[in-house]
Formats: sequence, C-alpha cells, structure tokens
Amino acid sequence: MMKVMKISLEGPIHKRTRYDIYAMLIRIIVIHGYCPLTRAARSTNLPVDRAKNILEFLEERGLVEVVEEEKRRLFRVTTRGRQYLEMYKRMIGFVGMPMQEPVTPF
Repeated sequence: MMKVMKISLEGPIHKRTRYDIYAMLIRIIVIHGYCPLTRAARSTNLPVDRAKNILEFLEERGLVEVVEEEKRRLFRVTTRGRQYLEMYKRMIGFVGMPMQEPVTPF
C-alpha cells in the first residue's frame, strides 16, 4: 500500500485524516478556552465553511458546545471533547507520529 504524503520546504507532511482535523480543532479551542469560528479555521488551515461544518458535527456528538456571548458564537470544548483529545494523543503516540502544531497560535 502506498503512503500518501505532501512535500513541504521543511520536509514531508502527512495528509491529515478527519480524526487529525477533529483533534486539531479541539486542541485550538482548548488552547484559547473559547474560540470563534474564524480563529479555529485559520489556526487549523481550513476554509471557514469546512471548519463550520466540522464544528457542527463535533457539536452534534457532544465534543464541543456553542456559547453565545455579545452576539458572537464561541466554541468551547466539553469533557467528552477533552477525552477525545487525550485518546487521540495516546493513539498517535503508539504509532510514533507527532501531533501537528497549530498554524497561527494567537
């Protein structure tokens, strides 16, 4: 089976799976506590519409929740979301892959 990789100036980059993207979005929200959609999208290098769809999916599954604050929709990680992130970290540790860093830490 052939491994799919993208090449960058820093070296090979593995193609992200949906589970990698879920973990990255959850991690960004954990870092900031409360996080608006655009910050989450930029920090994970995703288009805003795709990040919105994924965050809605994560909300439906109880991994994040929406908090309305001063006419702004902010996302917050639930206990279940933190459990997912911890499980994800352990899983990638088993296969020896480092967790990707956010693109732009605000």
